[in-house]
Amino acid sequence: MNITYLAAGAGAMYCGACARDINVIRALIAQGHSVQVLPLYTPLRIEGDPVSTTGVFLGGINAYLQQVSGLFRRTPQFLDRLLDHPALLRFASGFAVRTSPQDLGAMTVSVLQGRDGRQAKELRKLIEHLKRGPRPDAIVITNSLLSGIAPELRRRLDVPILCGLQGEDHFVRSMPEHYRDQARGLMARNAEAIDLFIAPTSSYAAEMAEFMAVPPERIRLVRTGFSVDEYRHQQPRVREPFTIGSLSVITPIKGLDLLVRAFRTLVVEQGRDCRLRVAGRIMHGPYWRQQHNSIRAAGLTERFEYLGEVGFADKLRLLRSCSVFSVPSRFAEARGLAMMEAIASGVPVLAPDSGVFPELLGITGGGLLFPQGDADALAERIASLMDAPDRADEMGRTGAERIGAEFSADRAAEEMLAVLAEVANSASG
Repeated sequence: MNITYLAAGAGAMYCGACARDINVIRALIAQGHSVQVLPLYTPLRIEGDPVSTTGVFLGGINAYLQQVSGLFRRTPQFLDRLLDHPALLRFASGFAVRTSPQDLGAMTVSVLQGRDGRQAKELRKLIEHLKRGPRPDAIVITNSLLSGIAPELRRRLDVPILCGLQGEDHFVRSMPEHYRDQARGLMARNAEAIDLFIAPTSSYAAEMAEFMAVPPERIRLVRTGFSVDEYRHQQPRVREPFTIGSLSVITPIKGLDLLVRAFRTLVVEQGRDCRLRVAGRIMHGPYWRQQHNSIRAAGLTERFEYLGEVGFADKLRLLRSCSVFSVPSRFAEARGLAMMEAIASGVPVLAPDSGVFPELLGITGGGLLFPQGDADALAERIASLMDAPDRADEMGRTGAERIGAEFSADRAAEEMLAVLAEVANSASG
């Protein structure tokens, strides 16, 4: 098949949604399919083997400037190309990722308006590029916040369109009410131009069907797939020193404070011997300083290590150094890729009982659930694995085996191909 992916980039920041898409794209290419990847907003950050992409469309700088000034909606192409330069976009994204949903409401609504929005010029450039190339058998839009593209794609190209659902509802729910309601209405409108949606779990499919007012029968399940073999190793799970690991952007919704409180309970109140190792980009400076001060005030500095933002090799080293792993998010995660990577590394995880995690742990048996937001329950679950190391070892082995069978990139690619074939056959029929 000839498939075109329109994939939103996250600049210099590691992006779980991007990683999920790239893993499937690699597997599709390995199976002999032609896949064209068009980054939107910023270049894609790709770990591991490179994937060929075009230049950036709907560039983040141009999109922002066109949002705030009509002048930039009429600029010449040479200036647009300059502002879309990958190096400049990567540099600018270092500042843009700190912008909250509360600040992006107007621009989100404008992009969802498609040809009626302030970024209409960027949409026209994207459509013209697609019209110049070979006609794809299907176009995949990687998340529903980009669905404003779909009506014009349908009108100008008339090709089957798929759209991913990857946690956008949390972003929209965090916007001011006025923009939130507009965004939901536009997402529902744009859904009419989309053939099928793709969700990573059945529970999230049901949630987004309600959120977007889309009939459930228009959503297909394509589980998150990744290169499980890259995480496998022959080393036994680390028992001593007992090390709790976490890998995530550092922001309140990811719940590092819950893990710090659980850590403090285990060491200070229960007298247990354990360590905490954390990695990830700091997205909220005051919040990070609060956690660091809490650790210092409890006298735990020598037991704590912050590794910063890590690349793939350092990520593997972190995972293999862990006795257990947790990202105690305060919201319902749609993917949970870092937890999946820990399970593949043979490390039991402690996960909140929301989002993808009940389904993930039900399938893999690779960890324990705790009530979302409950630091005391998190500490209790960690303690239970400290006190039963054989059980923790078995949980790690079972999880690694089952996640390889159920969440491989090849399996995700096969599920994706089935959906692509379904829309292609419907179009030809």
